[in-house]
Amino acid sequence: KGSKKGKKKKKKNKGGAADAAGPSQEPEEGAEAPSEAAAAEAAKKAEEERMMRLLEKCHEERIRFGITAESQAAASAEVAKAVRLDAEADEAEEEADADEEEEAAAEAALAEVEVARAEARAARAEANAALDKAQAALEGIETALEEAAAAADARRAAAAASRARAAAARRAADAAQPHRDA
Repeated sequence: KGSKKGKKKKKKNKGGAADAAGPSQEPEEGAEAPSEAAAAEAAKKAEEERMMRLLEKCHEERIRFGITAESQAAASAEVAKAVRLDAEADEAEEEADADEEEEAAAEAALAEVEVARAEARAARAEANAALDKAQAALEGIETALEEAAAAADARRAAAAASRARAAAARRAADAAQPHRDA
């Protein structure tokens, strides 16, 4: 007994309607399977050959360009260094952008402080002007008060002088009239 993997035994029909109609028009299963398997095997071998040629070509190119394990490792290290430096540059650019944003915010805050300072100076100038005006008004009031006091003093003096004249006139009039008592 030998092993017959992949092959199927063909059943023999023992009479009946199927034999009377003649042989079947469908291809036999056993005939199809070997052609598909052969095509798949051929494709697999062609792919393996193509990969081998590509590997050979790569090997030849490495020899032609003098690529060794050491030079490839050095190139990989350079690439890794370039990637690291690029990442550091990106990080530095992000920090610079953040610094620029902070600087812009600080400049805006400084501008706001300058505006507030200018407004405070203007308010101080207005307050000083109002104070000067109030001081001048106060001085005017004090002058008017002094003038009024001087005028009152002058009236008092005039009134006192008038009373003194009146008293003198009364005394003179009293002295000029004969005494009624006598």
